[in-house]
Formats: sequence, C-alpha cells, structure tokens
Amino acid sequence: MALPLFAGALFSLPAHAAPWVPWAFSWDRNEATHQHVSPEQGLKKIKTTSLWSPEGELLVVRLVKSKSFLKMVEMFEKEISEKSNPELISRYGMLLTYGAYISEDEGDMAQLTTAADEYYDLALSKDNTCWGGWLGKATLYGFSKERNLEASSIKILKSMIEAQQKTKSNWHHVYPYLVLGAIYERKRDFLTAREIWTEGLRHFPNNEALNSKMAD
Repeated sequence: MALPLFAGALFSLPAHAAPWVPWAFSWDRNEATHQHVSPEQGLKKIKTTSLWSPEGELLVVRLVKSKSFLKMVEMFEKEISEKSNPELISRYGMLLTYGAYISEDEGDMAQLTTAADEYYDLALSKDNTCWGGWLGKATLYGFSKERNLEASSIKILKSMIEAQQKTKSNWHHVYPYLVLGAIYERKRDFLTAREIWTEGLRHFPNNEALNSKMAD
C-alpha cells in the first residue's frame, strides 16, 4: 500500500526553518551539496545506514540536496507497504522530514511533512515501540508553529528521555536531548535548552554535538 506523497497539508512550519534543524551540526553543507548520489545508490544506502548518526545525517543531506531527490522518493515509496519493517518505514519518514526542512519552498515543506507523518503513523501502527517512529514524529512536530504539535513533541521527547536514562550505548540515543534542547532554543528559552543539553552530557560526555551546543 503506497501512501500519497502530496497529501493535504496539515502542518504550518516556521519561516526559515533550516537554521533550527537540530541535526545541522555534524555535516559540512558545502561538502554535502557537492556530492552526487544516484537514486539507486541512495535507496541502497538508506536501507543500511542509521539516519540517527553523523554518517546518516550526511547521507540524507546529500540525498535531499540531490537533483534526483524526487525520483528517489518515488522509488522508495514503491517499496514501502504495510508489510515493510517499521524501522524502514520510519527511515522513509525521516527522508521526507529532512527534505521538508531543507526545502526552500514552503508548499513542498508542508506537503512533505504531512506525508512523513503518515509514514510514522504506519510504522507505529505496526510496532508501537518503534524508536525511529517516535523520534521522527517528535522531530517533525517540534518545529511546527502549531502549539499543540509542539507540545506533543515535547511530551514524546521527555518520555523517551525518561525511558532511556540508564542507556549507555548506541550513539543515536543522544538525539532526544539534542532535539528537545533545540526546540527550547527556538522558543528562546535558552536556560531550559542548556539544562537539557547538560543532562545529556551526563550520559554522553564525549558527544561532539552536545559539547558544541554548550560551547555556543
């Protein structure tokens, strides 16, 4: 079952969203935009690379900046069905989410985020504990101008942080701290943002992104 890419727009995104994207810390924008990835290469790589990692971030930025991004989206969409692995479905949602926040067209941004949310819902309907599905949805909602969506994002991220307080492995577990802090940063609540990042550093003291945030 392929979901429609350009569904009715349900999201109202902030103008100039890109500077607030929480993952924009571990890749070089110029390097990313000068690397061409074919749709076939992109499809293969996205199936085997965790998007919640520095390598995954750089990969997706290259994909969404590629001239063949829409072709890649079409190819990926044909492979997604209700029988697909929830993690793969959530990765597709993240591809659309990255595409939305890097897009310079507000109409495309809204359409991509709506489609991404439908894929997160599909992933979570198959596995309500799908980590990528929840984090993707929280990231998607956290940078909307709709206050109810922003509030839902904060609630999801706080629940994820509470559930993983004892986690000491897997680099991507740092993302709830990064995303939640970035949401408060956008709200100009810098004190709360720094408190969240400081708490993250207690669990991930060597994380480059958190240390960079605290140094700003």
